[in-house]
Amino acid sequence: MASVAQPFGGRPTPSLNTRFAGALSVVPYHWQVLMVVSVSAFMVILDTTIVNVALPRIIQVFQTNISTGQLVLAGYLLALAVVVPTSGYLSDRFGAKPTYLMTIVLFTLGSALCGLAPNIEGLVIFRVIQGLGGGMLMPLGMSLLFQVAPPEQRGTMMGIFGLPLLVAPMIGPTLGGYLVEYVDWRPIFTLNVPVGILATIIGTLILRDTPKRPGTRFDWAGFILSALAFSTAMLALEQAPHEGWDAPHVMILLLVAAVAFPCWIVVELAQEQPMLDLTILRHRTYCVAMMVNFVATTAMFSSMFLLPLFLQNVRGLGAMEAGMLLLPQAIAASLMMQVSGRLLDRIGPKPVVIPGLLLLAYATWRLSGLDLNTSDNTIRLTLLLRGCAMGMVMMPVTAVSMDAIPRHLIPRATALQNVLRQLYAAFGTGMFATVLTFRETFHTANLMQDVTPTNVAAVRILTTAQTMLMELGMSEAAAYTNGLNTLMKQVIQMAKVQSFNDCFMIATVIALLGVIPALFLKREHKPSSPPVSAPGRRSTPAAPARGAAAHD
Repeated sequence: MASVAQPFGGRPTPSLNTRFAGALSVVPYHWQVLMVVSVSAFMVILDTTIVNVALPRIIQVFQTNISTGQLVLAGYLLALAVVVPTSGYLSDRFGAKPTYLMTIVLFTLGSALCGLAPNIEGLVIFRVIQGLGGGMLMPLGMSLLFQVAPPEQRGTMMGIFGLPLLVAPMIGPTLGGYLVEYVDWRPIFTLNVPVGILATIIGTLILRDTPKRPGTRFDWAGFILSALAFSTAMLALEQAPHEGWDAPHVMILLLVAAVAFPCWIVVELAQEQPMLDLTILRHRTYCVAMMVNFVATTAMFSSMFLLPLFLQNVRGLGAMEAGMLLLPQAIAASLMMQVSGRLLDRIGPKPVVIPGLLLLAYATWRLSGLDLNTSDNTIRLTLLLRGCAMGMVMMPVTAVSMDAIPRHLIPRATALQNVLRQLYAAFGTGMFATVLTFRETFHTANLMQDVTPTNVAAVRILTTAQTMLMELGMSEAAAYTNGLNTLMKQVIQMAKVQSFNDCFMIATVIALLGVIPALFLKREHKPSSPPVSAPGRRSTPAAPARGAAAHD
């Protein structure tokens, strides 16, 4: 009912839905959708980064081993790998709004259960429930956004939508470190509950129903093969750097993935209604954008994964201190995304993305010269440049990728994009973790060969340490032994610094390689000036491609 009658013949009182709709009527619908999906995206991404920080405390509280504790992360990861490919089908079959609201409720319920987990086994199970909801929120949110966003405003809107995608990973470790150190590990999950309830309420009131395709069949073969291929690949990439690529279980996971991936591709190309429509990659702009996305994501994860390790393990900073040092990058990315989104809508992708990749390469190259004496201000300046570069690349590429996709295929395109993004992130993290380990071993061996009686620097360090220890009352033999230990620690620390520098140099080359596919980026519609129409009036979208009008 739109209104409720007053008992004494007064004027009818508008219902809550009517008043809420009236209050938002001045705001175009696509901006309302942006508000809904941004809240949910921030909640999910923030939770992912916080849990990584809290894992050591969880292992300690439940008195379990590291292998069992890692299941807290692996369970969520497996749920993601299984459920993300199904988001396109569920959106087509049941409609985007009910599916999206169901995923928010599922994620919120999983978060509440995680916060109440009585033991490590319960926490792992509840993390799977959380992952089933969280895995679909991003592709469904992007699908809702792209289906209603006018093509000429997609850059601006994606610039705003990108705020939680870049800000949440930056503040997650800081917030997680504070909660774990000063409060408890359970609030990292229970914090999601009020946010999830808020997202459910505003989603129910704001989102409109989308067209359904009730005749859509579930692709069981594609579902099973995609779940097998993606889950084994992600687990292998996550475990290999720590367990070793030649560990038996890692080799089995890689073998299963190597067999499942080709089978999955063959099955999906043969299906009339595939789980993930690989024919979308035939769209030139989408395919090129995915190439640039791969490069940008891999280069970006060099900073998100390596820098906290360098600051905490080499520089000796705490989680809070490291998080505060990384904060300028998030601020710069947030501001630049707003600028780059508007520039994309006005001048196209290449003048924005290519300078962004070059700036990303330059800033990453500056990181390849880090050492123990690098000042905090130098690191902040470099991270400011990296943040600007990331803001110029990530969201504009995502916005351009959907230009050529018909509206009815957008749910499938966003599902495929999110699957690839998960694989890119897993590949980037696994690659740099592996390179870091190998190069540290290599540099340690090389430096150890130089520690000889003829090496002036090594002798000076040993003599200084031995003299100081003897002055403190230690015997000559004991001082010599401890001096050698001090020398070895410095060698290992120097090897660590050099291995981090090698990783950043590799990331620099990767960023430069991204310029090649970026040269082929283009918008499928002509960028237009902002409309002169009245506020709230919808801009006329570009002509639908390949029969998309039938689904509008």
